[in-house]
Amino acid sequence: MKKIIIGSDHVGYPLKEAVEKMLTEQGIEVEDAGAYDPNVSADYPDYAFKVSQAVAQGQYYSGIVICGTGVGASIAANKVPGIRAALCFDTYTAHQARAHNDANVLAMGAWVVSPQRAAGILQEWLNTPYEFGRHVPRVYKLDHAIVKPDADSLQLPDHYPFHYGFAISLEETVFAPVLFSGRLEEGLRAAAENGFELVELSVRDPSEINASQVANQLSNYGLRVSALATGQNCLHEGLCLTAAPMEVRTQAIQRMCEIINLANELESALIIGGVRGGFSRTPPPADEYAWTIEAVSECVRYARLRGVPTLLEPINRYETNFVNTIVDGLQLLDEVGEPTFKLLADTFHMNIEEADIPASLRQAGERIGYVHIADSNRRAPGQGHTDFRTIFQTLARIGYCGPVSAEMLPLPDDLTALHQSRSFLSTQGAQQPATTKQAMRAL
Repeated sequence: MKKIIIGSDHVGYPLKEAVEKMLTEQGIEVEDAGAYDPNVSADYPDYAFKVSQAVAQGQYYSGIVICGTGVGASIAANKVPGIRAALCFDTYTAHQARAHNDANVLAMGAWVVSPQRAAGILQEWLNTPYEFGRHVPRVYKLDHAIVKPDADSLQLPDHYPFHYGFAISLEETVFAPVLFSGRLEEGLRAAAENGFELVELSVRDPSEINASQVANQLSNYGLRVSALATGQNCLHEGLCLTAAPMEVRTQAIQRMCEIINLANELESALIIGGVRGGFSRTPPPADEYAWTIEAVSECVRYARLRGVPTLLEPINRYETNFVNTIVDGLQLLDEVGEPTFKLLADTFHMNIEEADIPASLRQAGERIGYVHIADSNRRAPGQGHTDFRTIFQTLARIGYCGPVSAEMLPLPDDLTALHQSRSFLSTQGAQQPATTKQAMRAL
């Protein structure tokens, strides 16, 4: 029996549902890779990659990807080696794609193709065999004769396309690498005066936070929240996702859901880092590992349904025994299986755990959704021996263009650490301090 995997963004959701029904009625086994809710914004590359990787690994006969026009989904699908994705908008293009190109992924656009037209395209796609013959050497070239430029020869931009910020704690905390602990207004003012675009906020109990007031303060300084950090809940209150008592895990999940609601209001991401806690021993008992994966998955699913991106932060072995390296993080992302769940790469932790930081970043590639920077001594960048120039070059080469947030010790004091960070970033190809309007346009 043919097995087909299908995925779409939120725009393509209705057509995906219609196509899935057509296939099922023909006795074809279908795997729905998402998106699962047409009312929640979803990025088409995430689902195109998921479908294409499954097809390239031989798990499915072929795949179908759908977005608004089909163009973006087809481009994304063709980024996966071994995939020949064809954008089809009628039966003729579907026939030629299969007969001449041996296409293994069908791309369609929900704004272009109606369910009625899709039925004909689908039948042509399913019933047309590859003709082989003169097409064989041409298809071979599609798969093997791709010219790949040497990564080291790629010209880098004069300024890296990152958006810079730093971590602030809304409350006083024993967690040290944050600035302006419990002094939000002072921190926001300093961020704006030093040209930062973003702030990362460490949050404990969201019921004690006036979201509207915080949003107004941010707006006054032309700033946005890049992410909400959640580790203080485990550190201060013992609300850890690895906690053995079920009632504690339940409370931790409930607290995370409350913070996700706040993240939705502030239009920010959510960090799952120190809130994980640690296992009772290494390696962990099977049941302990299983309930922790379920707890993390529940938080990520809740966040996805509310349009909140989630970030998994690998943390060094001296602070936890659960997800220490980039490889550990990638494995957990795969186990959870949510495309909106990305990695947070932290240079301080990577300096301890990774044998080759640039290689680890390249391995993670597009699955990196956020970056923390602190030097080898956890002070401001430039105060230790971390090779940030190479790290930034690597991030640029893998196409990263998201937040770069300094999570550093307030040494010798908050403002000096902030000035050191800003000064160092300017010497490394970071954008010069932006005005408030410039910063908002950049976002």
